[in-house]
This record gives sequence, structure tokens and C-alpha cells, in this order.
Amino acid sequence: MIVCYKEDRENFEARWQEYILENIHSPRYLSSYLDYMKFYSKDILSDESFVVVESNKCVGICFLPVEQANGVVSISLSGYFTVAPLAISDRVYDIVFKEIFEISKNYNVGKIMFYLDSLVMGFFNKYNYLIKYGFIDATGSNCVLDLCGEKSTLWTRLRKCYKPLINGIFKNSEYDFIVVSKENPSYEIHEAYRELHKKAAGRETRPKTTFDKQYEMLQNGNATIIGLRYKGQFIGLCYFLHTSEVVVYMSAADDPEFTNMKIPIYHAILQKATEYFHDMGFKHIEYSQPAGYNLVDGFLDYLDEKQINIAHFKRGMGTKMVPLFRGVKYFDKNLLLKDIDSFREACVSSFESMT
Repeated sequence: MIVCYKEDRENFEARWQEYILENIHSPRYLSSYLDYMKFYSKDILSDESFVVVESNKCVGICFLPVEQANGVVSISLSGYFTVAPLAISDRVYDIVFKEIFEISKNYNVGKIMFYLDSLVMGFFNKYNYLIKYGFIDATGSNCVLDLCGEKSTLWTRLRKCYKPLINGIFKNSEYDFIVVSKENPSYEIHEAYRELHKKAAGRETRPKTTFDKQYEMLQNGNATIIGLRYKGQFIGLCYFLHTSEVVVYMSAADDPEFTNMKIPIYHAILQKATEYFHDMGFKHIEYSQPAGYNLVDGFLDYLDEKQINIAHFKRGMGTKMVPLFRGVKYFDKNLLLKDIDSFREACVSSFESMT
């Protein structure tokens, strides 16, 4: 059995792609997506990603960003959870985690934070395998929309009060939808998406290179933008990542001038996305976090009122709740105690808000 690191670029990339094509159903393991995600971190010390090859076949993959911030080294992404490794068998998982722990020792890692992709777990019906390797369970909530069945059935799953809001947009000739994909790429519209992000936030929240990386994914057939226009002007744009049979609702931006007018921008765009991806033959859309019900949804999973409201909205779009398996492994006792203190404070604050 051979472990191949990213420094052996040609072999690594070929093997990673081989594993994805033969085993995986989630866009979160696309090399282009992982490269994009690294743009979000300013603290990456090293990328120790690797693949495991046996009998000339890739049997395991591991995305392993090593970060350093405030004197703490961790395997994480932007100080938070990063996608967990995948392997074809328990035996290969044992080898993968042995390698991870060796790397952790070399870098004096304080903690590892992994999450298990909900779409992958849905296909394979696995449990939180991280606990087998000494991780503390930090499972949260996620929501996924099932696109299987008749389109009419999808409409019946919508929250009742959403239907007239959506119909009000669909039946009004002053509104129209724009779908941009590999078949009709438009850098101009992609730039409109970037500018709307900037306008909504009131500032530039991330570099243009991240948006250009997203456009590459669109050109490669792994992303789609669906936008809503009012009288020819974009008032909302949503970005979706996809591969094989599944879609991830990745990000969105809206014009605050129209949001303040109480126009149901996202109700309409997401219903359009439901119909579009259903017709394209996709089977699931992951709506991603936030998806919880409470201020404290679990260990290291804390929401504010705005996020709870967003989660409530997502559930109304016909999604079903699924677990987002996560785990944290500590090598530094002080980091564990710090996170326990944060959990305690969050629980107390949540309790006091309800009394």
C-alpha cells in the first residue's frame, strides 16, 4: 500500500480524480472546490493532503489542511471543521487515520476538526465513524431536499404560506429567472453575482480570485448560477455546486434595496432551482448550515437568532432534517477545556434567554 502526497502533483491529482469518479457522489470532494475553500483561510501552514493506493487502485483520499493561528496548530479550515477523509473499507480507514495522526505529531497539532459530508452519508448509510478514532462527537444538523418523484410532489412539500409568495413571483411578468451553467457561461453575469455580494455586505468580503475559481467550476460543469431579475435588474443570485446526482446550495447574494421591500427573493429562486435540478435528473439538494432549531444545537454548534430564522426558512422549502456528523480530536488538554468552557457559556446564555 502506497501513500501519495500532494507534492507528487501529477500522480496525486490523477489518483484523487480516480477515486471521485469511481466512489463519490458529493461535490465537496472536487479538487477545484477544495482549492477554492483554501482561499478562505489565511492561516494555512501546509497542505498535507494525500491519497492511498493499493494494487494500482486509489482506495482512500484525505484533504488535510494544517493551520496555525494564535500559536495553535490544528487540522481545520478557517479554524473550523473540514471535510473528513474517505476510504473504501474499514481497513483502509485505519491506515488513513494512522497517517493523519503521524502528521499531527510532526506538526504538534493541538486538535483535528472533521465533518462527514451529509450527501455521502446519505448514500452509504454510515454512522459517525470519527468516534472510532477517538474523536468527540460534535454532530449538528443539516437539511436536504429530495428531488426524486414527480415535480408536483415537490410543490406539496412546501410550507403552505410560501406558495402564494412564490406564485406571486412566477406569475408576474416583471420578474424573470436567468440560469447560467456550462452550456451558457457568462462571465458578465458571474461578475454581477460578485458585485451583488459586495453590495449586500457593504464591503468586499473575499478576494476576486475566489469568485474566479467559482467561475472555473461553472465552466467545468460543476456549478450553476440561478438569478432573479426585476424589470431586467438582478435582485438575487444563488450559486449551486453539483456533481453526479447531487447539488449543494453553496452561496447567495441579494440586493438590499429589494430585500427591504419584502420581496420573497430566495423563496422564488430556490423553488426555481428545485424545478430546474429535478428536470436535470439530480436526486438531492443539500441546503447546508445553518439548519438547527436552537441557540445551542450541539457541542461547537451555536446559532444566533438570525441563523435560526434562516434554518426555519430552509425547512419550509420542503427539506428534511439529517445529521451533520462531526468530530473533534484533542491533543492539547487546554484546547479541550477552552471549548468546554465555551460550550458551558453558550448553554447558560441559551438557558437564560428562555427564562
